[in-house]
Amino acid sequence: MANNSKKILVGGIYHESHSFSHLPTDLELFKQTLFLEGDEVLEKLRGTTSEMGGFIRGGEQFSFDLVPTIWAWGVSTGPVRQTTLDYFLDLVSRRLASQEGIAGILFALHGALVGETELDGDGEILASLRGMVGKSIPIAVTVDLHANISPRMVENATIIVGYDTYPHIDQVERGIEAAELLARTLNGEIKPVMALEKPPMILVPQKQFTAVYPMNELVNLAHEYEREVLSVTVSGGFAYSDVPEIGVSVLVITDDQPELGRQRAQAIAERAWEIREDFLPRLPTVQDAVSQAIQSDKWPVILADVGDNIGAGTPGDGTAILQELINQKAPSAVVIVADHEAVALALEAGLGQEVTLDVGGKSDEYHGKPVRLTGRVRLASDGVFVNLGHMRDGITENMGRTVVLESQGIKVVMTETKMPPWNLEQLRSVGIAPEREKIIALKSAVAFRAAYEPIAQEIIEVNSPGLSSIDLSQFTYKHIRRPIFPLDDL
Repeated sequence: MANNSKKILVGGIYHESHSFSHLPTDLELFKQTLFLEGDEVLEKLRGTTSEMGGFIRGGEQFSFDLVPTIWAWGVSTGPVRQTTLDYFLDLVSRRLASQEGIAGILFALHGALVGETELDGDGEILASLRGMVGKSIPIAVTVDLHANISPRMVENATIIVGYDTYPHIDQVERGIEAAELLARTLNGEIKPVMALEKPPMILVPQKQFTAVYPMNELVNLAHEYEREVLSVTVSGGFAYSDVPEIGVSVLVITDDQPELGRQRAQAIAERAWEIREDFLPRLPTVQDAVSQAIQSDKWPVILADVGDNIGAGTPGDGTAILQELINQKAPSAVVIVADHEAVALALEAGLGQEVTLDVGGKSDEYHGKPVRLTGRVRLASDGVFVNLGHMRDGITENMGRTVVLESQGIKVVMTETKMPPWNLEQLRSVGIAPEREKIIALKSAVAFRAAYEPIAQEIIEVNSPGLSSIDLSQFTYKHIRRPIFPLDDL
């Protein structure tokens, strides 16, 4: 490492918290997904499609001596236990205390972490980091496109850089961008000043797809303004976090030009408000969507189970589409369902055996009733696979024990733990070639597109029931600011 290298503390605490989920988020959940400490953070995430992969590349480019802390990445569930958050921050604090001469911090957050006792979990993390290093040490963080960016986050960070894409395929680029802005700050080249605007709008994930209107209009405007400022983040927010800072955020970073930043942030926020009606989703019912898929002469057809979007905190055991495929006698289909009880019973029956199971619909009242299936156990797997491609490339996933049950032409992939369908390797790892299937039902709103859009001949987004339903009126919000679109008449 060069003599003029700067010692930078790096890490990440990443969780998108669903306030209405019955499943609290504890340390064990993070460990089941992705939890790394110390040097293994750099060892296991180097070269991966992740923010840390970007931090590492940025560190090499800008002569940083990276000091790894933790990488706590949890799939979306309910609010995070305070003891878990305290544990993470203690690990970071102890690592910091063992070092001298830390010049800055690079950290990955989601931006929609809800704590068990502190609603603004990311704000609490940043306040804790700021307390650890004092006011003079710059802190640069990345956040997800669904971040509910809060004034407390802005107050305690020096630099906040959000994703530009949904599906999220630019984590590496944003990690490098955050590292570059941190390097320029440390070198005295810039003095970052952030301006935050939050129009009173809640957007469901399905309408935050950045490749199409209306979301792409805001992202394109952000890119236009980035010609004259340091960075612009347009965050759609996370609709299922019951917090005051819920919803759309526009964050502009300038080089000590606060008025310019405020003007540009306001301009994007005003445009979002002007086209707010275009962010209201209009999707076919489950019955109509399944009928359309069966009648289509295209191959494969993707049914996006928007209401049971695992990436948004749902249990992944919704049965609405599965039941309708059976009702309409679909000749061929693939459905993925998280159901550890059904997996255990299928494994007990054995490979090649016929078994009758009640599948899915066991977690709560939002996701339908169990579907009784009689089928043959075609395959059993440990559920471990490595992602290939745009999303999370190189990162190992674990669905838990996994069974493929074939019933009446429908392949039901039953997993012990829920897994968002963001990579084709999920199906390939259990002997299913997605390109050769007629209908594939995926529990996702948009993230699936990174993997499946290149092979899909038709995509049908479905107005299905669940914790990520496009109907926000079913949720009893207690903490959000009011009035707010679309819940109130504005």
